[in-house]
Amino acid sequence: MGQTGFAPPSRRRRRANPHFTITAQGQTVGFLVLQEQDRTEHVATENELAEAKKNSWIRIPRFDYTPSERLRFVLSGGQPHRASEWSDTPGRTLEDQLAEIAQEVTLRGDAAERRRLDEIEAARQKRIRWETSMEEACVQYAEAYRGRHFEAQEAA
Repeated sequence: MGQTGFAPPSRRRRRANPHFTITAQGQTVGFLVLQEQDRTEHVATENELAEAKKNSWIRIPRFDYTPSERLRFVLSGGQPHRASEWSDTPGRTLEDQLAEIAQEVTLRGDAAERRRLDEIEAARQKRIRWETSMEEACVQYAEAYRGRHFEAQEAA
């Protein structure tokens, strides 16, 4: 498990490097595990008020953030199907959602496998078209050469 630092805003935490990865059918899915935070109104202390009065550049924070007991999984990589984030909610714990998370990893792996097979089929079709074009070009060249040869014989 890695550290997420001092809890920057959630939009930046979600872009952090994953803590661990799972590979399903060649598709790597990164897992970022975050601890949710509770936000409460900040009550300024006398020391903070004195510092803010003395120095104009000091700002008193509006909120205090405290770690909660809730976790959040953020998945990255692959083509999302259902969701990319799961978290503890009052009605549903993260443990109850593990089957959905595992299914999401499987679906992303299946999608990667389908994409790989589609790319192989597209390359095969392209090769068939190229070979057909080359055969047609050879036939046309042979006809043109034969025609030039007959014209040269007629001129001779």
